[in-house]
Amino acid sequence: MGGKLVFPGGAVYHATKYAVEAISDAMRFEVAGFGIEVVIVEPGLIVTNFENAALASMDGLSRGDGTYDHFNTSVAKAMSDVYSGPMSRLGGGPDAVAKVVAKSLRVRRPRIRYTVTPSAKLALAGRRVMPDRLWDLAMRSTFPRPQ
Repeated sequence: MGGKLVFPGGAVYHATKYAVEAISDAMRFEVAGFGIEVVIVEPGLIVTNFENAALASMDGLSRGDGTYDHFNTSVAKAMSDVYSGPMSRLGGGPDAVAKVVAKSLRVRRPRIRYTVTPSAKLALAGRRVMPDRLWDLAMRSTFPRPQ
């Protein structure tokens, strides 16, 4: 899902997901003649140790005197809240992704995209109908702007 919507503080992460989306869309056309079908799996919140790895990657970004200190702290808190708060109930485990991958391999004609977890379905549906300025407003209500 990170290739369809962006959260503040995740520019590089989301850029890689957008790249996977683009490569997959191009490859779907390019390899179809060889009998290869390209499927994109779009997981939402997957409750694993990802949170710990992501938070660890943010360690050292805030030094107490920089422009982004308050922002980075807010991003880390928001991420932690998602993984440990009520939102985590809309996530799933790695087995949810594995089941979707297995399903895509079993069916005769797999879908092009599979969205995994209620968090992904809700976030992607909301983003699809939300104009950019409204999305920005929602992000500003959750994350402070670096100044």
